[in-house]
Amino acid sequence: MQVSVIIINYNTFQLTSEAVESIIKHTRGVSYEIIVVDNASTECDPGLFKQRFPSIKLVRNPNNSGFAKGNNLGIEYASGETVLLFNSDAACLNDALTLTYQALQWETTLGLVTARLEYPDGRVQHSCGRFPSISLQLVELLRLQKFMSDEQRGRILQGAFFSYDKPLYPDWVWGTYYHLKREVIEKMPGGHLADDFFMYAEDLQWSYMVRKLGYTVKYIPEARVMHHFSQSTKKEKRLNQGNMILQNEDTFLQREYGWTTTKAYYLAKMANFLLMRGNSEHRQHMLQQYGKLLLGKPL
Repeated sequence: MQVSVIIINYNTFQLTSEAVESIIKHTRGVSYEIIVVDNASTECDPGLFKQRFPSIKLVRNPNNSGFAKGNNLGIEYASGETVLLFNSDAACLNDALTLTYQALQWETTLGLVTARLEYPDGRVQHSCGRFPSISLQLVELLRLQKFMSDEQRGRILQGAFFSYDKPLYPDWVWGTYYHLKREVIEKMPGGHLADDFFMYAEDLQWSYMVRKLGYTVKYIPEARVMHHFSQSTKKEKRLNQGNMILQNEDTFLQREYGWTTTKAYYLAKMANFLLMRGNSEHRQHMLQQYGKLLLGKPL
C-alpha cells in the first residue's frame, strides 16, 4: 500500500462522502486505502459510510477527541508507506495523490508535501507560510517588501505574497492536504503526531517538527484540491476559532521559541497592526488580542 488516506468525520456525512468519492474518481497512479475516523458524530449512523463505500476502513471513535487525536487514531489502522491527512471538506480535482506521492519518492529529504488548494470558484487559497519570526515582522514593518520583486516577495514572505503557480519549499502548510512519509511520523516524539491541541495550529506544530527532524516541506501546484473553507461561518464562531488558533500558537511559540522571543514577536505584530492604514474592526481586534497575549492574559 502506497498511500493511506485519513479523513476525520464529525457530523459532515455528505461532505466526507464527496471527499471519498473524489479520491476514488481521480486516483489512478498509486495503491491507496481510505480510513474514515468518525469522531462520535450524532448526525447519522457512521455505518452508512460502509454501506456507501464498502472498501473503506471505518474507525468509530467513541469520543470527539479532536482533529489531531483523530488522525493519530486513523494512523494506527494505516498500512501505507505514506500517510495523507485529508480534510472532510476537501475534494480532489485531479490525481493529486499520485502527484504528491511521486514527489515524496523523488526527493529523499522531503518529508511532507501539499497540493494547490482552491475555493469552489477556483481562487487559490494561501496555504503556505513562514514560521513566526521577528525578522519577517520587521521586514513588513519597514515595508522592505516594496523593494523586492514579486518572485522575491513570494519566496521570502510566502502566505498571500506567493503566487502559488510554481513549486515552493515553505516552512509550514495547512493540514487540509498533508501528505507525509510514514518514517517522519515514526521519528516524532512518541512515534505519532503531536496531539496536545484539540483543533487548530497543529499543522504549524507538525510542520515545525518535520523541519526539526531534518526534512523539507514542499508545495506542488500540479496537484489540485478543492477546499470549501466555509466563509459563511457566523462572526461569533469565527472569532472563537481565531482565539483558539492564537491561544494554541502562543503555547507553541513559548514552548519552542521561549518566553522572551515570543513576547518580542507579539510587540512586532502589534507595531505592524498599529501602522496599518484605516481603523478597521479587524485591526482593532487583533491589536487587543496580541496585547492580551503580550500580558499573558487569556483571550
